[in-house]
Amino acid sequence: MKTTVSVIIPTYNRPGLLRETLETVWKQTVLPDEILIGDDSANDETEELVNETLIPMSPVPIRYFHHKPSLREVRNVDHLYANATGDLLLHLHDDDPIYPRCVELLKAPLEEHGEAVGSFGLQRIIDEGGNLIPDAESVNEGYFRTAERAGLVPGVMAGAVGMIPNNGFMVRRAAACEVGYSDHGRAGLATDLYFGFRLGMLEKPLYFVHEFTSMVRLTSQSQSRDGNSDNAYRAVMFLEEDLRPDQYTPEIDRSFYNRIPIAITIAARKGDRKRALRWMFSKYYRTRLFSLRGIKRMLMILAPGLFKMGSKKKT
Repeated sequence: MKTTVSVIIPTYNRPGLLRETLETVWKQTVLPDEILIGDDSANDETEELVNETLIPMSPVPIRYFHHKPSLREVRNVDHLYANATGDLLLHLHDDDPIYPRCVELLKAPLEEHGEAVGSFGLQRIIDEGGNLIPDAESVNEGYFRTAERAGLVPGVMAGAVGMIPNNGFMVRRAAACEVGYSDHGRAGLATDLYFGFRLGMLEKPLYFVHEFTSMVRLTSQSQSRDGNSDNAYRAVMFLEEDLRPDQYTPEIDRSFYNRIPIAITIAARKGDRKRALRWMFSKYYRTRLFSLRGIKRMLMILAPGLFKMGSKKKT
């Protein structure tokens, strides 16, 4: 029986970037079986582009949903998950292109390994104009996407450390619908990370392809890439609360170590003193307590009036 693939793309007021992303889907060495677009735009510019230009020229059937009023991203994605018909879902953002072999590379291991619930590859970072930024590949090392980990990887570890990228990953539709994209307000701006974490918590393996499959675009509108977001704070919070002691791995410990400084800073700015102090004295930060930044963070917790809330200065 043929394994079918649905591409899902939530979009909001970016018809030009949506078209660029769709063009990379049309250039796939293995075409998907359908494309679903969930449009949250208040105006009709994207709808006109899709109906008048993109659907007629697409080699793949497009199913278009214009949500009025807007569903917002989380409900939009869940709507697309629920309406897709493919066995596998390729989750894309409207501004992030994919490489020509993305579908081919991510589909094949899921056909071969029935136990795997999803697959993903390497990313490169591009700027708003679509140009590769300097050292565009380095993002992968920070998320443990390295050659020695290619193949089946433990789901809990992959989800907990953010190994599953925020875009261009493939997941079995049944698993996506079981987990659901909705975070019920728990993840803040870290919705992609939280979905990957909960997918991993199914405790089934994922497949990592050590080849470039997608790009992630840095734009002024990219919530998950916002330097003032509370991603690290939210991530440390739900990992701390949900992981069992037996589920920790060296990679997860390293991820906690890397995330916890900014998590402490955000907790202090939010007035979440209990968490901030607990994290300060945890094994992931206590060796840095008496560094200059450690002292500054302690002052932020104990004497918040000394610091202006919302400061954009690096700490």
